[in-house]
Amino acid sequence: MRKNKLVSRSDRFFDGVMVGLPTIYLILLYTIPTVAGLYFSFTDFGGYNLSFKLIGLTNYKKMFADNVFWLSVWNYLKFYLLSSGICYPIAFVFAILLTKNPRLKERSIYRILFFLPCTIPGMVIGLIWIGMYAQTGAFNTILGLFGVEPIRWLGSSKLVMMSLIIVVVWRQMGFYMSYLMAAISNIPDDIFESARIDGASEFTQTMKITLPLSWDCITTCLLFFVKGAVSLGFGLVYIMTKGGPDNASQLMSSYMYYSISEKLDYGMASAVSVAILFVTTLLSVFILKVMKRETYEY
Repeated sequence: MRKNKLVSRSDRFFDGVMVGLPTIYLILLYTIPTVAGLYFSFTDFGGYNLSFKLIGLTNYKKMFADNVFWLSVWNYLKFYLLSSGICYPIAFVFAILLTKNPRLKERSIYRILFFLPCTIPGMVIGLIWIGMYAQTGAFNTILGLFGVEPIRWLGSSKLVMMSLIIVVVWRQMGFYMSYLMAAISNIPDDIFESARIDGASEFTQTMKITLPLSWDCITTCLLFFVKGAVSLGFGLVYIMTKGGPDNASQLMSSYMYYSISEKLDYGMASAVSVAILFVTTLLSVFILKVMKRETYEY
């Protein structure tokens, strides 16, 4: 009886540590800053001293009256939708090719090669791709072989967003491909074997078996990308374009930083951070609603 008490006490201690540490982490690094940002959005906080006062909705009125803010919201949504719409189909196709092709013996090598860009820091990636997009960079050099004039990839308001999206897809595709490969590998081979016996083609197996049974994983990846579009997007914009030209690549996160670094308006930046929280939460709820499907068990 005493031994059972000791085991029970140690189990409770272990459970308390496993639950308590993440909870403390979330409170210190997420909850407290979020509440503080919400409070400062109603003040004229300057960031350098604690002499500030409540000013109500003034920061939100300034934010909503600024056309650059609305442009940054539109750019963020476009950045997320296009990058995820390009990244995930490519990642899904490569995940199937590397998982279901028995003749491919070098799948581990390809998996490492595709995943390698994810290990490179965002600053380094930004500098690499600035060189790639330069007037004498790799892209313009290749186009010059066919007689095409150099293109201002990062200097054109029409091309800058797609240029950034290409970088994001290049960096993130390998990560989500590996994630999807893990989900596809967990699908029992008996299901595919039964489908082949019934005469199902590879395309039919993909659409009727692989895709439905990987649906929860795809939904999780889309939710991961909501956060990634904010953090990774800011890093690339800050390094590669500074939001230009003419705010064509300005995202909400870079607009928030601009409010701090250029305007020295921490209250306004806090209001923008609340807007980021609202938009990302709304987008996450929308994804969960749209991607909601019947759960398949196997």
